[in-house]
Amino acid sequence: MSHAERTDTFAAVDLGSNSFHLLVARREHGELRVIDRIKEMVRLGGGLDAEGRLDPVVQERAFACLARFGQRLRGIPADNLRAVGTQTFRRMRNANAFLMIAETALGCSIDIIAGREEARLIYLGVTQGVPGHDQRRLVIDIGGGSTELVIGEGLQPLEMESLQYGCVSLTRQYFGEGKLSRKRWKKAVRSVKADLQELRLRYLDTGWETAIGSSGTIKAVEEICRRQGWVEKGITADALFLLRDRLLAFKRIDKVDLPGLSERRHPVIAGGLAILQACFQVLEIDKLKVSPYALREGVLHDLLGRLEHRDPRDTTVEAFMARYSVDREQVDRVKRAALTACDKIADGMFLRPVHRELLSWASDLHETGLCVSHSQYHHHSGYLVAHSDMPGFTRQEQGFLAALVRYHRRPV
Repeated sequence: MSHAERTDTFAAVDLGSNSFHLLVARREHGELRVIDRIKEMVRLGGGLDAEGRLDPVVQERAFACLARFGQRLRGIPADNLRAVGTQTFRRMRNANAFLMIAETALGCSIDIIAGREEARLIYLGVTQGVPGHDQRRLVIDIGGGSTELVIGEGLQPLEMESLQYGCVSLTRQYFGEGKLSRKRWKKAVRSVKADLQELRLRYLDTGWETAIGSSGTIKAVEEICRRQGWVEKGITADALFLLRDRLLAFKRIDKVDLPGLSERRHPVIAGGLAILQACFQVLEIDKLKVSPYALREGVLHDLLGRLEHRDPRDTTVEAFMARYSVDREQVDRVKRAALTACDKIADGMFLRPVHRELLSWASDLHETGLCVSHSQYHHHSGYLVAHSDMPGFTRQEQGFLAALVRYHRRPV
């Protein structure tokens, strides 16, 4: 690979609870052209117990996959790579220990993203392949450990939620012994509906013109329905009822034999289908279009936006400052002093550009707590930063930012 090819090559790694994905693309004439896709079914979420401990066998399977991904990523500049971990990483008790080995195997850092940030990136990815940018749309993504639901208009999300159910976790909870029955099915659907009720009115009031689904579960459901002759394209509410009845007739998951259902998707289809049917019923969906794009495409386009100075983190910080009526003149004075000091010690402290960025944003946000009280305002500022939704920031970045804001005054 030539130097020009390396600098114009970008990669996104999506470490989901069910599958790991690698997407490599090259920038040509101002657009990204995908040159490689790799997917491995790791089932990371299936190896996590109720205490957040990861099964050693699953852990080794994940490391082996990441090592293979790392070989493909060699030669691509570090600034052109981004890897994100989702729900299983968020629940993992020994996440830091796992990350140390995982990042070494992969050859780049892994960002653990919050559920709403995952939803934002999924929406960004799906919109890359949807015509009519001014159209309002609902996007549903059923992952292994969580389900994201986003309403947006054009490239802008309007409503974002992340449910703590995915095809792996729901299958394990309600169909864990491999048994299929109407009683188990009703319990599974009812539990998802209970969570969806909290957002139902808000989402229906916001409304949408088109509903779009992404993820392996939804693509598998569409393929099964198409093979059965129930749909030509997309998924309908009627087709879901037919598929539910066909699935439950097998009595056991290991007996399920449906054209279009792959061996890899087979063990988790029951939970995924139950989530999808609950979404259809609560949100009154008649038909769902299916997108081939998802989180990894969103990560890739978000990365490119950052490199082209269209960083969503800047937008988030700007909104924070406006919401809490920050004194911008004071902020600018503090920022200049902080960045000047940072530049003087950067080499000796082995600081990277991202550390300077975080210091700059911390300077912008350090007085947000004054909206609560002048007394101990740094505590309030730190709390607001730590516990607010901050689109664009990873959990690690948000934690680091909160620490800078919290400890900018008084003894540590």
